[in-house]
Amino acid sequence: MHYLYFGRTAWSTFRLWLLISSCFVMLSLVASVPDVRGATGLTAEDAVQIDRVVIEGTIHTRDTTLIRLLPRSVPDHFTRAELAEFERRVRNLSLFDDVHVTQEGSLLRVTVQEKLTLAPILTFTSGSTAKDLNATVGLAEYNMWGTGTQLGGQFSYSQRGPNIDLWLSQHPFEPDRWAKEVKGFYHVNNIRFADSDFSWTRNRFGAELELRGPYSYGSPFRYEVVLEVYREVVLEEQASRALSNGYYMGVIPEFMWDRYHWDDLVPSGYRISLELKPGFFFGANHQRHEAKLRYLQGVPLGSMTVLMINSVAEAVNDTGSPNHSLLLGSIVGIRGLSDNLYRNHAQTYTNLELRHAMSLAPRWALQGVLLSDIGMFESFAEDGAVQPWKGAVSVGAGFRLIPTFLSNTLLRVDAAQLLAPTQNTLVQVGITQYF
Repeated sequence: MHYLYFGRTAWSTFRLWLLISSCFVMLSLVASVPDVRGATGLTAEDAVQIDRVVIEGTIHTRDTTLIRLLPRSVPDHFTRAELAEFERRVRNLSLFDDVHVTQEGSLLRVTVQEKLTLAPILTFTSGSTAKDLNATVGLAEYNMWGTGTQLGGQFSYSQRGPNIDLWLSQHPFEPDRWAKEVKGFYHVNNIRFADSDFSWTRNRFGAELELRGPYSYGSPFRYEVVLEVYREVVLEEQASRALSNGYYMGVIPEFMWDRYHWDDLVPSGYRISLELKPGFFFGANHQRHEAKLRYLQGVPLGSMTVLMINSVAEAVNDTGSPNHSLLLGSIVGIRGLSDNLYRNHAQTYTNLELRHAMSLAPRWALQGVLLSDIGMFESFAEDGAVQPWKGAVSVGAGFRLIPTFLSNTLLRVDAAQLLAPTQNTLVQVGITQYF
């Protein structure tokens, strides 16, 4: 019989996440009672009659892609709150840089300005040596068949090895559809440590199937589940002990409380997500579990200024193998922190960005950014022993050149100075926001 073991700190964190998860479920039971009372339960002050929807400004997007975001088919009565939520969902598709939803008698007019949705994927992060740089190139179409479906692929050099990812994903904003996503990946990673000369190569080849639950108008609560499987092989072993090859299978439920309003320049609102990842590794025959809590918020400070907050806390169970760990570095977490060095049992970090934009031309903006990343982590040593907690802090600045007519694409340049646990300077280039 296998038992799940966490260190005292991580176990306390995990129990807190379970409590929060229970709160999410209870809140969802209350909030999921629909605001939609049907035409017979609405007064003239509550709702308007919509008999027809007119879509203007689309190029490749099908009208039905937007109409299906409504809570009910037309003709019917709709509350003002439902029409506001409909507009939010159209914006959150990230296919348009201008959206206006207006009601004209019994006509609902949706006017949009569609982006170019075929976009490159490109990131570059400098490393302490040439081997430790990280670079990604790829291509994604965010509006396949005019349905808001995303098809993408990328090749990256990361963790001193080549990585390939492919995916096909439906958008999750229809109120009555289970959205689906499939992914395939092949990752070659060099496992190394800050305080050890031992290292080895870990290869993973696998796939994910994700199902996202219908997104009810009656509640901001969302849920999804992922099935993940992969084959793991350890090569060129230079470790102090044997490490097993095997197969992993895990089921990942995720719960979200989504009040986030996407915007190219000034996002607003917040999103809280809880991800639980129970799994089992056949070969070594041990349990591999993870838990992750994330908070994302945009706090507008003006028409072109926003404070962005991204906070993450996560942990894995202790299997005694660094092959089951969390990775913290410049790519995700703390800009300036060396990548592929800190494989962690538990970690938490917060990214803060003060963004201020100015218009350069129609559909072009320049955004200046002041940034700070703060975190703590509890690393595994090469032999699987858990090390004491360490802190990490970095500060810096950057800019983004934002063509709002492109989907999820911009030029980002960040310069960061790591203040702890060591001194380091980072220059990072990407074509998406850091978070």
